[in-house]
Amino acid sequence: MRAIAYPVMVLAAIGVLACFCLHIASFQSGPELEKKAIPVLFPGLFVVWFPTVILMNRMTRDVKQRDLWKAALRGCPPRMKIALWIVIGYAAFATFLLPFLRGSNPGASPSGFLIFPAVFYSVSFCVMYSVLHVQRFDEGRRCLNGHRISPLAKFCEECGAPAAPDYMQGGHA
Repeated sequence: MRAIAYPVMVLAAIGVLACFCLHIASFQSGPELEKKAIPVLFPGLFVVWFPTVILMNRMTRDVKQRDLWKAALRGCPPRMKIALWIVIGYAAFATFLLPFLRGSNPGASPSGFLIFPAVFYSVSFCVMYSVLHVQRFDEGRRCLNGHRISPLAKFCEECGAPAAPDYMQGGHA
């Protein structure tokens, strides 16, 4: 898994940076840039998204559907999860609200459309980071009495004690 995760993570990081650079450049150049960028950005999504889905399914195999994203991103530090939400929020803003605020037709504004793939590249980056670091997180999970517990457990399966807070487990700060 690690052999796949590193290159996909690097490609996803390049994709995020490309989306933001093209998004900023589109404010000046307009629709011409969009026509040139789309054939590069969108095929790249498939290159990173297929391995992301496969590795994410392997990581979350024994997890309930409602805890899917919590399990998939459990190897990420909190600041990375916050950054992911910021990218998702900004992409939604730029895609749906920014054209209206600029007074243009949503279909005519290229800036939002070029930032939208950044959501998928960002998710891919975070999942790949999690794949690379989840083992350290999972091994350190303990209850307040010191027993090992499963990755998403809130209480110890052995004694019923609550899970120790992340800062006590050597998890991400």
